[in-house]
Amino acid sequence: MIPLSYNVRSILRRRFSATATAFGLGLVVFVFAAVLMLAKGVEETLKATGSPRNAILLRKGSTTELTSFLPREAAKLFMIFQLPRSDGNGTANVAFRGITKDGWELLRSRSVRIVAGRLPQWGTSEVMVGHNTRGRYKGSQVGQSIHIARREWQVVGAFDAGGSGFDSEIWADADQIADAGRRSGFSALTVQLKSPSEIKALAATVDADPRWNLEAKREDRYYEAASGPMATFVRILGTIIAVFFSFGATLGAMITMHAQVASRLREIGTLRAIGFRRRSVLTSFLVESIILALIGAAGGCVLAALLGAASFTTTNFGSFTEMKFNFHFAPDIAVKATIFAVLMGLLGGVLPATRAARLAIAEATKG
Repeated sequence: MIPLSYNVRSILRRRFSATATAFGLGLVVFVFAAVLMLAKGVEETLKATGSPRNAILLRKGSTTELTSFLPREAAKLFMIFQLPRSDGNGTANVAFRGITKDGWELLRSRSVRIVAGRLPQWGTSEVMVGHNTRGRYKGSQVGQSIHIARREWQVVGAFDAGGSGFDSEIWADADQIADAGRRSGFSALTVQLKSPSEIKALAATVDADPRWNLEAKREDRYYEAASGPMATFVRILGTIIAVFFSFGATLGAMITMHAQVASRLREIGTLRAIGFRRRSVLTSFLVESIILALIGAAGGCVLAALLGAASFTTTNFGSFTEMKFNFHFAPDIAVKATIFAVLMGLLGGVLPATRAARLAIAEATKG
């Protein structure tokens, strides 16, 4: 076998073409990794909204809080109102979550904290805004007011829910929101479990009671399932785009490797003359392609990791409200992106490598 050091020296001698090839592959890896990070961000944001220590009760057959309806004995209300964006760029559907005093205590136990102002007073038209909602819509700063449902809602506080979906919501007294939205009931009931294992017993008890027609789900799994359709859509669409770009990167790698074969005929002939077999030459050129792919993968993953500080806003398919998500980089994304890069490198290098291996010794040594 031809030693690996030979491939490394060969790449270093052809810095410009090697850099161009690795750069092209790296850009495709960046796009591919960014897509996976986008889908992962959706999943992680909504998953973080729930807790394994909580159970959420919905009306049977309802897949989201938006379509669920419970009697007023419940404790949480989820409604949608349209608000104008503060930048003047149209309006957006914003989630308004009505909670009770006991509901706030339950949410606070999950590390939801007030970061500005104070908690709204119960029985008044006061609201508090999530971290990602604050300042995004007209009147959504602490001290300002939001006009919805024929009344003014004073913003008295802002809260941070640790990057979960709650950060894109506005919270107020459940009875006040129900009255403004003319709702006679609530959307969901959240209860705290002594341990996650109690969910089975609770689900059986709730299912056996015909009065309310409810079903119980573990809260974190409910929100994780809610992320499925949107994350799948982002992943499929993004993968199609990444594969489309990969054709260009693979073609670029193939052209570069073909050019290297053409410029190294004597070198290839010499290798064959001193006893290296065709498969050794084939393997050597494939190894060079893989090395370039790995360099591109490393660069693409580093650039993608920088997106971890960025966020994006889009419509949550589960609630049809505007929600802010973060790009989420994880080790499994790096592994998938690297495999994707290696496949591009192999596809781009297999034909040039086959051509190099098939060259006759006498023809190659003449150049």
